[in-house]
Amino acid sequence: MLKTISKWLFSLLACSLILATAYLLWFKNGVNFIYGAHTEVVDHSVFATPIQLTAITDVSVLSPDGQTMLPNRTVVIDGGAITAVSVDGTIPTNAVVIDGRGKYIIPGFVDSHAHILKSPNDLLLYVANGVTHIRDLGGPPERLKLRDEIEQGRVGPRMFVASPPIDSMGLLQGAFWELITFHKNTRSVEHAKSLVKEYAEQGYDAIKIYHLDMPSYRAVNELAAKIGIPTTGHFPLSLELSELAVTQQKEVAHIEEIVRVLIREFGSINDKGSAAFYAHVETRSEEIIDNILANDITVNSVLWFMESIHDQFSNLELALKEVRIEYANPGLVEGTDDAEDFKVGWLPGYNQFELPSDASEESRINNDIFWRAREKAHHILIKAMIRRGVNIVVGTDSGANLVVPGFSLHDELKSLNNAGMSPAQALASATTNPANSMNSNAGSIEVGRRADIVMLNHNPLVDIEHTRAIDTVILNGRVFGRAQLNAMLEAVKAANENSRKINIDEYR
Repeated sequence: MLKTISKWLFSLLACSLILATAYLLWFKNGVNFIYGAHTEVVDHSVFATPIQLTAITDVSVLSPDGQTMLPNRTVVIDGGAITAVSVDGTIPTNAVVIDGRGKYIIPGFVDSHAHILKSPNDLLLYVANGVTHIRDLGGPPERLKLRDEIEQGRVGPRMFVASPPIDSMGLLQGAFWELITFHKNTRSVEHAKSLVKEYAEQGYDAIKIYHLDMPSYRAVNELAAKIGIPTTGHFPLSLELSELAVTQQKEVAHIEEIVRVLIREFGSINDKGSAAFYAHVETRSEEIIDNILANDITVNSVLWFMESIHDQFSNLELALKEVRIEYANPGLVEGTDDAEDFKVGWLPGYNQFELPSDASEESRINNDIFWRAREKAHHILIKAMIRRGVNIVVGTDSGANLVVPGFSLHDELKSLNNAGMSPAQALASATTNPANSMNSNAGSIEVGRRADIVMLNHNPLVDIEHTRAIDTVILNGRVFGRAQLNAMLEAVKAANENSRKINIDEYR
């Protein structure tokens, strides 16, 4: 009898383990789909271009201070670097000559908050949109391999790779989160510090902080500063903004981090009113910025995405029609609606920001008030940051809802311009500012700088929307003309169509 019971229990346990393993594998496969892993991958090698001696003649060049266009310049590129910028300069023998008449040269763009996830086709979208450098804020070890491949000539923007996000969760929740995402869960302060050392040794460019507990947060920042590796990312959920006066965190991954704490400080916007909340943000902004400036903290913008959330809530169908959805990885777009509290995707029925169909009128009104207030808080803060000279870098949080890689950088520039940045300031936040923050030998059109260049058909200092009028992209000295850029876009679109499960024609 005892043997029979033991066999039955063993069989039950074995079946339970098999079912649990099967479920986890199924769930992980679904997560990989959402991350874009099931989308057909474009053969990037067909776009490979050699580094050639190149001269661009009779072109207007953005001045090193970013304030004016210098006309009638000849720019010579050799070995991946700018070797001459002169008026009516000599064209080297055997140089490939590009006629720059009526064109405008600016440095290549940097998206300072990007996520490749499992979507390598996005690299081509960045290049086609003039983005020559991205900062992947939270990548697994394979991202380091991708960074090296690009350094060795693979077509794609240069990559700055932050470590997997370090988080503080309970044991079971943390283990599950590690299974389905790139995050790493800390078990203690010492464990958090060991992760910093491990990631620094692996060659990551920065440490990505997520929602750590306060002791681990301080320990991670302190050790990273001692080692000489910057930290970027989120705030602990319990952080008080007074911490900005002493923190060693070098970059805030989006203004949203500050807004989230301000909402916690203030309390319910619906109960106390939007006007009172705006007054709270105005009152607090000066002290916050004092501490940001005193600690030389860089702020990633991520403004357009925050603005789009209310649009997704209020009129998702229209919001979808206003982005280049056909270029976004179908996995991200289609997502999953396996559970009401785990909606992931961009489309109706899948979108986490969409109001449920059975929501009450009161719920709709309250959500409308909240999202509008949250958006305006961003505008209040960024206007104050612009006025005070905070080091702002353009970040889009590409991969988030409706944030299409590459295209989103131009959306972000427009949002920053609308928020109070001049076109020159907006350009600097996508070129010079991030280049300086990363100690990158790019970010301006000067002799000795790396040849990461965008040639435009119209002057972006006149209208920031002109950054979309791209004629040529030069990536580390490799020249990609408009025909090649169009071919990249078409290849990604075709791969997406071949992989799509849900028809999106109504949103094009």
